[in-house]
Amino acid sequence: MSKSIKGAIKNFVPSFKGSVNQKGMLVIKEAGTLALTVDTGFSGAIALPEPVLDEMKIELADYGIFRLATGEEVELPVFWGTVAVREEKLETWFIPGDSLLGMEFLSLAGSLLVVDFRKQIVKLSK
Repeated sequence: MSKSIKGAIKNFVPSFKGSVNQKGMLVIKEAGTLALTVDTGFSGAIALPEPVLDEMKIELADYGIFRLATGEEVELPVFWGTVAVREEKLETWFIPGDSLLGMEFLSLAGSLLVVDFRKQIVKLSK
């Protein structure tokens, strides 16, 4: 069993691939239709576009106030669901937005994040 997930860096943007499976769960893997940007400036878990959230089997948990990179504060719905990474299923929260993996999720899914610009890869290891 692999202890790492690998992604790519394109135009200086590190990202992993993912998709929503038939069970409505986000699956992060080396192939997929979603590009999930690694955003170290996002302290939260996962942000996804509303059409993707609609595909998923997730529950509305609450509403929260979030500060955007612009400094603007917005109220957003917070959803609770499951993400498959490697052989693990991780419970986490989601908000609507761009396709972003934030620091809270990255720390839940791994302990070492490597961004290698020479090799154009990003790797998250357990």
